[in-house]
Amino acid sequence: MHRESLVIVVLAGLLGAHAANAQEIPCSAGPCVKPPQPGTHFIAELNGGGSFAGSAGPTVGGVVGVGGKLRGFPLRFYLIAELAYSSVAQNGTLSSGALDFHEERSYRDLALGLRVYAPVYGPLRLFVDAMGGGSHVAALVERDGLTALSSRNWTGMGLLAAGLQLRLFHHLAIGLRAKVVLAGGDALDGLREVLSVETPTRTSATAGLTWHF
Repeated sequence: MHRESLVIVVLAGLLGAHAANAQEIPCSAGPCVKPPQPGTHFIAELNGGGSFAGSAGPTVGGVVGVGGKLRGFPLRFYLIAELAYSSVAQNGTLSSGALDFHEERSYRDLALGLRVYAPVYGPLRLFVDAMGGGSHVAALVERDGLTALSSRNWTGMGLLAAGLQLRLFHHLAIGLRAKVVLAGGDALDGLREVLSVETPTRTSATAGLTWHF
């Protein structure tokens, strides 16, 4: 028993000396070890894609955030802020069949909320965003032979988004994101209702680049 204990102590000492003599890459003599990558706590993201409410329109935006991972827990949590722009438009004929119409809306959104990352496999991660804030809505309704009507106003909004990110490098990831925005109306909602013009839910899909640092 004493001999086995002595062998264990000697092996532990040799392994400890081996680790103590290891040098970080690049090194002139072995053994060489690669230092671990430092953790990241900030994100900056750019997104671009299209809206699917009415005729497809452009959607662009940026996200910044701060957060990290709890020790021993696989999820990562970030407090994020988003600034985004999107627009939608649609053309049609009023239910009476007498007039053609054109209507369009643009949105400038500012929101704050939470993003949660969950590992899927290797560098692939799933994320979910839940946010709330305000939206500046600019709306226009045109009807043949009648005066065009427009409005601009701020309204409260909330959004849910989900997507996948692939971490290409330690500091860079690419991803896809789908988003649904729930917001108050604008001053022309009543007119659209009278004219039986649908106001669809705001949805969009974007691709993006995310920097982690």
